[in-house]
Amino acid sequence: MAEADAQPAVLEAETSEEAEAVSPNMADEGVDQRSVLYNLDAESVPQQIDAPAPSPQQPEVVMQGREFGMSDIVDQARRLAASEFQPSPAVPDDAKAMNYDQYRRILPAESDMGWPEDKGRYRFLFDPRGYLFNHEVKINLVNGADVTPKAYDPDLFDFKDLPLSKHTRQTLGFAGVRLLAPINRSGKFDEVLSFKGASFFRALGAGNVYGASARGLGLGTASPEGEEFPFFKEFWIVHPDTADDQVEMFALMDSPSVTGAFRFLVTTGQTTRMDVEATFFPRKEIQRVGLSPLTSMYYFSPHDVVKQATDYRPAVHDSEGLAVHMANGEWAWRPLLNPAELEVSVLTEDQPKGFGLLQRHRKFDDFSDLEAGYHQRPDVWIEPTGEWGEGQLMLVEIPTVNEYNDNIAVFWRPKNSWRAGEAKTISYTMNWGLKPSVMPQVVSVSETRAGKKPGEKRYLFILDYDESPSEYFDDAEMEITTSAGEILNPTLRKHPGDDRYRLSFELDPGSASMAELRTVVHKGETPLTETWLYRWRAK
Repeated sequence: MAEADAQPAVLEAETSEEAEAVSPNMADEGVDQRSVLYNLDAESVPQQIDAPAPSPQQPEVVMQGREFGMSDIVDQARRLAASEFQPSPAVPDDAKAMNYDQYRRILPAESDMGWPEDKGRYRFLFDPRGYLFNHEVKINLVNGADVTPKAYDPDLFDFKDLPLSKHTRQTLGFAGVRLLAPINRSGKFDEVLSFKGASFFRALGAGNVYGASARGLGLGTASPEGEEFPFFKEFWIVHPDTADDQVEMFALMDSPSVTGAFRFLVTTGQTTRMDVEATFFPRKEIQRVGLSPLTSMYYFSPHDVVKQATDYRPAVHDSEGLAVHMANGEWAWRPLLNPAELEVSVLTEDQPKGFGLLQRHRKFDDFSDLEAGYHQRPDVWIEPTGEWGEGQLMLVEIPTVNEYNDNIAVFWRPKNSWRAGEAKTISYTMNWGLKPSVMPQVVSVSETRAGKKPGEKRYLFILDYDESPSEYFDDAEMEITTSAGEILNPTLRKHPGDDRYRLSFELDPGSASMAELRTVVHKGETPLTETWLYRWRAK
């Protein structure tokens, strides 16, 4: 137990004055924005298809020769970076004027827009432009050495009676790509992966509904200058082997500041795994880069000091915490917050072994929301492969007044700026699913509760740990520190009736307006639990 001179829970914290909120005027740039940060206005319930598809006419093959691969996309990205940036063709006004409900009425007219003649385990659907999705996406189908552009055809879609002119329907173009596979039930093709809106994408494991999302690259997140949104402008989908459980896709990214080449190797199952390789070519010097950025929504939960008094639900969030496997082997758990002002935190300056946004509460009664299904939102876990270079793992938390705002971002920010023409290559794996892809070698925090003691200026924090062997916590020692104020009345005791333990303590902040809290239980030099981190604010 320590007092005000204890080690803080994070390495750095920017004040709201130092890190201004991102500009909300991002409809044309970010497309996929849910307000201050991002909007994922695509349906939470993924597409499901059972019907067979008709056989389309075969388009002309425009490239033949050697096997197509990542080097082709890297060459394109390099050449693109050497040329002047060209924005995407403007979307017709009547398509842009559609609202969310109108756009979602557009349905696919075919059950497979890729290789409908196949009887394999994968199908592909493409989305038209409209509403907020303005960037035109070109799509190519790759079969060995043959690369065939997929031409936009209005007959691929059922536009119903939407107020779109004939010219608009014929010239809309594609906005995104979706992958479907029978991950939940044999013969039933459910949506597994969606690329749509800037460089946003999100995936599902078995039993999931859409929640947290990812991007190809972040530029200027939570910076005073505002955020730039690179976008995927072209995809190459490799014909999957009939018996294979993997899909290979390539993508070309563009923006005024940078281009990029991506390879995605997608493996579906109970958990969907994505192996990602990316090479970037800056057009100019770039600062405040965000590698492998994740975004999510956190509105409220029992671990907030100030409770949501008017909502019938006990919690509302797509993700409840940030888990980090530190370079030194330490496991950290940082509950997410919906702050009064923009909060930016640095969790580590050493490249972590892994990090991700998790949803640990998996029972319906934890949320009691029949429509949203928050208990089914996926965990997203990232493991860097190779060296990403010096930098910082950053967490951005933005105030939100409802559950429609994606107000959480986490990413790796390189220490040094990127110089024009200097290629940068990274690789990592992503796992999406109901269950964690990795399990800490220590006991995890299953529940955090916080509140103010009645009639006092002290705050009470309660941590419940997962079940452990009956003698696991014998002779254990608590290490509870705060960057400000004083820690009082720490206790660790067993739950009645099971093998869980509860740790509690009080914080007397004194005159402080902010305190970084850190708690870990250990035996000698060996940690028994995750390191719990929490930022308390007086507001």
